[in-house]
Amino acid sequence: MTITETHRHHFQVADIGAHDLDEDRSIVPSIHSSLKASGITAVVDGDEMNSAGFTVWTYSPREVVEQALKDDGIELED
Repeated sequence: MTITETHRHHFQVADIGAHDLDEDRSIVPSIHSSLKASGITAVVDGDEMNSAGFTVWTYSPREVVEQALKDDGIELED
């Protein structure tokens, strides 16, 4: 029997101004597409109080998610 554990990872984009977003759009679709293209199944929730913040729910470890985003050119805050 394989035990699979869901992970919750919170990230923040380093420079939200680098993304072509208007006031009504979120970074969430871009993050979700980036992870999906990397083969990572995830649910991405945006931070309502901070447009640069988001939470990723996935079975993948934080390091894998972080690397996938960086490989796609999405810079994250430390």
